Amino acid sequence: MADEPVAIDTAALDRWIRAFAAAIADNEEQLTRLDSAIGDADHGANMVRGMKAVVAKLAESPPANPAALLKQVGMTLVGTVGGASGPLYGTFFLRMATAAGDAEPLDQAAFAAALRAGVDGVVARGKAEAGDKTMYDALAPAVDALDAALGGEDANGALRAAADAA
Repeated sequence: MADEPVAIDTAALDRWIRAFAAAIADNEEQLTRLDSAIGDADHGANMVRGMKAVVAKLAESPPANPAALLKQVGMTLVGTVGGASGPLYGTFFLRMATAAGDAEPLDQAAFAAALRAGVDGVVARGKAEAGDKTMYDALAPAVDALDAALGGEDANGALRAAADAA
């Protein structure tokens, strides 16, 4: 028997964002070390600060629907994360919010379209291309895999894997 289609509601997105915040916090030193080789060694601290602000904002003012949550995340990141990361991550989530529209919950296709819109926003904002060793190189394969799997038998598994990878 096939799995029931995955529906991504506001609570699921909230858990996803909190898991992302935890992953950033757990890897702060690694992010800083990687940034020190090419930048000013502040990426870990900047992202931790931004994600702490995101989690606090979610707790203070829980969004009503997926688009509102994604917009809140994007706006918070733009306002709290320095350097290029704030605008890039902010654009990713703001574009996802726009693509999500009024849907509650998001079905698989809507979530995939929102992720694709987020990646397209990163490309537009940062002029990234495959192989540039940017966040695009991490996000695009996950979204491509999800797009490819949505028509297949294991769309639920692909959706979970892409959400974990993004």
